[in-house]
Amino acid sequence: MIVIPLFTFFLLFLLVLPGNQLRATEVLTLQDAIRESLERNPSAGMERERLRQFEADYRSTRAGLLPHLSAVASYTQLAPDRLAMTSQPGAALYEREVYGGIGLSQLLFDGKTVALRKAASTAALAQEELVASMENLAAYQTAKAFIQVLEARTLFQTSAKAAERARAFEEMTSTYFNAGKVTRLDLLQARSGRLEAEASLVRAKELEHSAMALLGALIGREDLDFKADGCLPDAVAPVPPYSMAIKSAMARNPDILRLRKLIERAGHTADAARGARYPTVGAKANWGYRDRDLGGGEREWTAGLQLDLPIYDGGAIGAGIAKSEASLAESREAERAGRLAVQSQLRSELSAWRTAAADVRAAEESIAAAREALDAAETLYRFGKATALDVLSAQLDLAKAETLRTGALADYAIARSGTDLLIGTAPAINLNSQGGTP
Repeated sequence: MIVIPLFTFFLLFLLVLPGNQLRATEVLTLQDAIRESLERNPSAGMERERLRQFEADYRSTRAGLLPHLSAVASYTQLAPDRLAMTSQPGAALYEREVYGGIGLSQLLFDGKTVALRKAASTAALAQEELVASMENLAAYQTAKAFIQVLEARTLFQTSAKAAERARAFEEMTSTYFNAGKVTRLDLLQARSGRLEAEASLVRAKELEHSAMALLGALIGREDLDFKADGCLPDAVAPVPPYSMAIKSAMARNPDILRLRKLIERAGHTADAARGARYPTVGAKANWGYRDRDLGGGEREWTAGLQLDLPIYDGGAIGAGIAKSEASLAESREAERAGRLAVQSQLRSELSAWRTAAADVRAAEESIAAAREALDAAETLYRFGKATALDVLSAQLDLAKAETLRTGALADYAIARSGTDLLIGTAPAINLNSQGGTP
């Protein structure tokens, strides 16, 4: 008799439980986050749509080199008393005419259409590189935010360990105080250290919340109903030589490749401007049937060539040539500026990589020394040879060293992701949940 009411209460509890509590938290790896960012990033999406426009421009320009086939039909009603210059006075004139046929035209030679087609094709290829650049940038921003989440989580874990040490020391100090071995000042200092450690714990948790909000915005999620799965790397990989890195960047960086394509496009545009001085030759043919109310109907056809040669245009062609050559020079300078910018940024990222490696080594040595100092301070404190302030200072030094190591590992991961961005590849650093590796 008691089982049924309990079972009914359990069902009612499930019905009123909020849906977000029933839904399992989704786990995202770095690769999952990057994939979502590429799918939902608005900047990359806009560039992909612009790519479709450039591809349409290329098809439109290419159509000028292909045969054009058209159908023509007309019906004409004429006045019977019109003036006809070729007819004898008083002769009957036709009043109605019907025509139907097809026409074919083909461009045989044009000084600019071929160059314009090449320019349109190159523009589409340049836009493809811009899409790749935006996708790499989105991947880098996502990786950076993901690393910051892992950094904040590691800082929270470090703060939790520091808070645990501070609580244990406060309990030990309280026991010694009750036994009359230490003064109340030692107890108050221990309590102050515990409160500061707990405050650091709260700050680290809020830092993780802020990093999660940034990551959610980058991958296009309004609700933070996911968990970032991963860990910071355990070690720092060797820094690649600058000569090798810059060689890879010059060969694969999407921004450099796009600027080179724009130079090529500007060259084709200049060729098209100069080609406007050349003649245009085309072939045309028509075949159809014409019927009149007077004289009946008959099939007819025409065929011929057409030549257009500009003689005087008021200087428009010369101005177009000058403009296109200036645009070509501007594209070359833009490519040079891009190369200098990539070189400078790559040096900066490799420098940050080296600095992070040095900081990690220094922090690991500091952690070992701080742990040994803390053990010594706690031992001396138990025997009355050290004060609470000595122990708290040793705990603080250990927490600082662990925090510095966490920050240095995060700096390394971000610098490596930035290096990958500059050499034109997706972030290659491994941040798996079993422990990150270089």
